Amino acid sequence: MPMGPAPLGFAYFVSVKFVGYTAAAYALRRVYPDSKVAVAKVGVARTVIGVGAGLAYGAFWIYLLSRVIHGNGNSSEYLYFLGLFPVRMAEWLWLLHLFFDRGLRNRPRACRAAVGGTIWSYCLDAAGIATALVIPGGIWVC
Repeated sequence: MPMGPAPLGFAYFVSVKFVGYTAAAYALRRVYPDSKVAVAKVGVARTVIGVGAGLAYGAFWIYLLSRVIHGNGNSSEYLYFLGLFPVRMAEWLWLLHLFFDRGLRNRPRACRAAVGGTIWSYCLDAAGIATALVIPGGIWVC
């Protein structure tokens, strides 16, 4: 699975993620009506969290492939995306803690929002990958 380090692919993918995460912030403001945070600020924060976590997860995955899985054929892509689920849940819960529900006091609502955000992140992956396939520059997943 080609991922990075092509700068244009990274720029396309991060742009798709930023726009999508900014839209998610707008939706989260409806779920958390007391929050007055700027949606662009949340979009930037979520994108930065995703890039950081994506780089760490990608490095872990490269290590795992080289040491444990030994290039387990086509199933490695499915395992990669499956393994992203808990990472993304943590990313979304952290974002909710930072901007919408300090201390995650309403855990059921936070968990529902994090699941929705995680699903949204996978949808944005599809859009980002499609963009990177159409426009030259490689593919990034964060």
